[in-house]
Amino acid sequence: MAQFSEILNHIKETESYDQKARMLSVIIKFIETKKGKIPQDDKTELVGFAFVEIKKLISAIPEAENYRQKDEMFSYEDNLMGIVMLCHASAAQIPEENLNDIKALVELVNKERFIECAIDDIFEKGNNAKENVERLFCALIPLKDEYQKAQLYNGLLHYQHLIPSLPDDSKKLFADYINGQLKFYLNAELTEEMFTSLEMLADVAQHFATDEILVSLQNLLKLENSAIRYYTALSLLAAKQEIPQEVIVSLANDIVYADMTYAILKMHGKTHLFPTELANEEYLAKSDLVHWLTYPTELGKVPDMIEYLGKVKKKEIYHIFRYTSDSDNLGEDLQGKWLIGWSNNEGGTFSNFDLYSDFEQKTVEKTLKVIKRKLL
Repeated sequence: MAQFSEILNHIKETESYDQKARMLSVIIKFIETKKGKIPQDDKTELVGFAFVEIKKLISAIPEAENYRQKDEMFSYEDNLMGIVMLCHASAAQIPEENLNDIKALVELVNKERFIECAIDDIFEKGNNAKENVERLFCALIPLKDEYQKAQLYNGLLHYQHLIPSLPDDSKKLFADYINGQLKFYLNAELTEEMFTSLEMLADVAQHFATDEILVSLQNLLKLENSAIRYYTALSLLAAKQEIPQEVIVSLANDIVYADMTYAILKMHGKTHLFPTELANEEYLAKSDLVHWLTYPTELGKVPDMIEYLGKVKKKEIYHIFRYTSDSDNLGEDLQGKWLIGWSNNEGGTFSNFDLYSDFEQKTVEKTLKVIKRKLL
């Protein structure tokens, strides 16, 4: 049996395209570490699997219920193409029938991803004339799918470093659309997906800070949602605007956003606005770790309990914590158990979901020494 048979069978049986894409990415990383040098029978199995799945996607994508599902399919498509490229030295080696399926799938995906493709065209290829931006908005404005509409904000955040180079008339079109959307959300009954869109919109608004947009951003701060308040504050501070003290206090008391709020205040020389009793290493380090743990790829939520163990130095300072969670991202053997995580100001915040009991010694001091030696 070829070495990938088991995982490929598991991918076939999995309904979630997100999970399919994740599992296939593991295979891709493995092949890359081998620089593509894997046995021919493995390549044959992988390629056969990829072409069957490519044909299935051509039928499945148009039948998806919404754009979120399609987006997961696009990720899977990207990894399938990765497998094909890694197993062939050139396109000339691919049979014509399979090559036609690849072309058909690529054309289908590009047609569905017209927002993403238009943004790439405007920024990456420099086709940023007013008529190209107008064409994008003509296609975008009728859309009702919030997840699909949010791809515009994703694209603008990806290319934010190129926004200043937009022609003035094109930049105004983006600013007018963003201002219109801000006003729409301010007067709408927000759904979960609309809140997510609004987070990104509040962030990207800093690059189109007209007077009207700044007024809308100030009104956004009235929403009692920490994520939206944080990204709105980020944009307002970038535009040298004042943030109400009660908003800063609210964000400082939210363990998920406290450290990031302190960081943006520090960037703008305004740390005096942050509550003094919360401006300490332990609290900010805890906030940093908790925010990291809320990523969908980690716990996907705030830990149920978290305790500070102490700090150690290994070239840099690491603040060590233990925490518990019932997250579905954890195996049953880890749920509800004390796990180890750490915060590091130099970008080293992390957790391997290691069991605290595997490192625990008679004293906390000795436990920290073991953690330092074996995990950091």
